[in-house]
Amino acid sequence: MSVVVQFSIFPLHATGSLAPYVARAVEVVRASGLPFQLGPMGTVVEGEWGEVMAVINACYRELEPDFDRIYVSFTADSRRGRQDGMASKVASVLGQTRDKS
Repeated sequence: MSVVVQFSIFPLHATGSLAPYVARAVEVVRASGLPFQLGPMGTVVEGEWGEVMAVINACYRELEPDFDRIYVSFTADSRRGRQDGMASKVASVLGQTRDKS
């Protein structure tokens, strides 16, 4: 069953910008080969449940050795038979708006 997951992960109590730590997680996502999209407040990943959860786990494991506390949150939408869910969900909403950007 296809799942689209938006997740955020970052260490707590890190000083300065969190961008270097988020970038480490994004590199893990990129290496997975799953479709993903980086957003301003999280990263969206699409695949089968086990694949996506394995990527989130790998992101956690990437940061775990360096930090005592890590924040992780995610939302998921699972749908049987869906193809290209990230793009189709956005296109569906835009198709209902007056400005079809």
